[in-house]
Amino acid sequence: MKDHGQNPDKGIKAGAAPVSFNEVEKLTEEKYTIRKYKRILFYVVICVLLAAFLLGQYIYPSERETVTEESITYTGTFYRVLADGTKEEIPVPGRCDVPAGEPLVIRSVLPQDYHENTIAIRSSLENVRIYIGGELRAVYDTENTRPFGKNSASGYVFCETSDEDAGQEVRIELQSFTDKYSGVVNTVYCGDKSDIWAYMFHCYFMVTLIACAMLFAGLVVLIISLVLDIIYKTRFDLEYLGWCMILGAVWMLGESKLRQLFVSNASILSNMCFFVVMLCPVPLMFYIDSVQQGRYRKVYHVAECITCVNFVLCTSLQLLNIADFISTMFLSHMVIAGTFLTVFITICRDLIQGTAKHYKLPLIGLVAAMIAVMLEVTEVYRVVSMSGIFIATGLVVLLVVTLIQTIDRIRELELARQREARESLDYLTGLPMRHKGEKLILEKMQEHDGCLGFVDMDNLKKINDVYGHKAGDRALRLVGDEFLFYLSEASEEEMNMRMRKLFESFGAAKNLTTETSPASLSCGLCMCRQGGNFEEYYIKADKALYYVKQNGKNNYRFYEELEEQQPDAQARKNDLEVIAGALLESGSYTGALDLDYREFARLYQYVSSLGERYRHRCYLVLVTMDAKSDQTMYIDHIDKAMECMEKAIRQNIRKNDICTRYSSLQHLIILVEAEESYIPDILQRIFMNYYDAYGRNDFLPRYEYRKMTQASDGIPGKTEDED
Repeated sequence: MKDHGQNPDKGIKAGAAPVSFNEVEKLTEEKYTIRKYKRILFYVVICVLLAAFLLGQYIYPSERETVTEESITYTGTFYRVLADGTKEEIPVPGRCDVPAGEPLVIRSVLPQDYHENTIAIRSSLENVRIYIGGELRAVYDTENTRPFGKNSASGYVFCETSDEDAGQEVRIELQSFTDKYSGVVNTVYCGDKSDIWAYMFHCYFMVTLIACAMLFAGLVVLIISLVLDIIYKTRFDLEYLGWCMILGAVWMLGESKLRQLFVSNASILSNMCFFVVMLCPVPLMFYIDSVQQGRYRKVYHVAECITCVNFVLCTSLQLLNIADFISTMFLSHMVIAGTFLTVFITICRDLIQGTAKHYKLPLIGLVAAMIAVMLEVTEVYRVVSMSGIFIATGLVVLLVVTLIQTIDRIRELELARQREARESLDYLTGLPMRHKGEKLILEKMQEHDGCLGFVDMDNLKKINDVYGHKAGDRALRLVGDEFLFYLSEASEEEMNMRMRKLFESFGAAKNLTTETSPASLSCGLCMCRQGGNFEEYYIKADKALYYVKQNGKNNYRFYEELEEQQPDAQARKNDLEVIAGALLESGSYTGALDLDYREFARLYQYVSSLGERYRHRCYLVLVTMDAKSDQTMYIDHIDKAMECMEKAIRQNIRKNDICTRYSSLQHLIILVEAEESYIPDILQRIFMNYYDAYGRNDFLPRYEYRKMTQASDGIPGKTEDED
């Protein structure tokens, strides 16, 4: 785990994030990719072909034999016998005034030229019996197969017939225990069974297909959301949208006229439709609550409680055979309407307050979905039902806008992860920075016994002074300046073996060049117990390290060995002396104090406050390198000029002054306890040394300065140019 991460005698560029060399290579590696315009053109062609196919299917006439409703509809007249013996003609499809629970009996006589093999009628929550010539031919009654409720689920009832049934009487008995559907007579079909089903497919297949597609899409969206939750450890709105789509698809499948082909027990699927209607406000409120970032959490909590109460009440009435779901459906519709009204009010409030800006895109899809649901609800109370088309359209719109927002959020999270990864790794060594490494070590320490090690490179300052910063950087790449490590389940014997190998490997690597040969390693070790205190073990390893540095360096010691060699009292007595000496050695530097920008900023704030309190004379100087207008700027020249200027600054300011690289063409200097009249002379010496070292005139330095106390904020600083 990297501690300081940078050569202590060399600052980094302001704002630069540390990254490993491997990561830099990945970021800068030129990978082969298909040209963008090629990909776009391909997708455009595919979309055009798909649109052309669908348009052609819609515009051009069918090439297959189609079955029309007229060709399969029974054209005979139906009547019923009244109590006084008279006959009353019955409109088909139509409805008669029949009390709930009483059967409606309709009759007709098959024509003499009858040659069909099937008579069919759709039940609307009705029991159905079909008699031909007084013989019971077909029965539809789910009393023994449905889990609860008084009515049979809606479905098509087929009765087989033959040529022998010509001229026979057809009697159909319809019985519903709900007022809304008692006496309902649907269209009676007559013909080949395959033709009847073909017509049903022609009318309702697309709706059923859309429902299946919605169900699949909802499951995919839910799975993707859960995967994203695991990857990014945060909730995505896709999760709640996925549940909305699944519930909507289940409702559409339950209302599908073809449902009896897909499930063996249509009654269970029919009941699922009612459960879905009662529960659908919940994921919708989860979604809008997440989008609105919990501003109306209490309001939605009340609405969710009302939804749960309605669910329990309606289900109880159904289970007790007091009232079927269809009879209490208006309560669920009222809950849905109330939920939508609540959401609408909160959205209007956000629009007025200007807090709806961050969810403008989901707002469009949400409004579209709510309008679609309300249209579908109103259709229930009309003769014609769209069987979920409106809902499907609204949810698709909401899905599209939510996917767009999710993609944007994933992009932001990825950028944040990449930024965190760069900031967590040292530029030179690729090791985790201290804050990141300590977190990882703490996690391991809570799970395993092990050994905590504190390693420091010796003589790095000497390498910098003698051979330069680049040589110091090469030395740092061998192992790092100062870092922590933790080996799980490592015994003392194993650690001795590993440390010997480390020192041998480091010795071989550093001796490859003369510049890095002065480097050596000092290491302090401490054996740790699972679940122990990290800070305590850290201090012990640190003490062992400084013991090594005070006793010849280029070695390692266990803290446990120090405890055996020195009594605790004596150790405590020497602690402060050891620490003070180590701080003096580790913090020593030559020339001016050259810091990275972040450290410079902290120290600037401190010096500014100190100057305000004690009236010290401190000045902030900005040195800027201006390129001549007729000169082309080259990166090599910029780097050379800035390197020469940095060297000139460090050589011509005092040791108690501070400097840093601010930008690609700027340096910052803090002059501590300086006379203002001396500042031009100081900068003149810096610029003269710069010209002598650089040897070119394509960059012209200039400076400006200001006093650092808060009382001087309104005093303009002076500016000088050097030609």
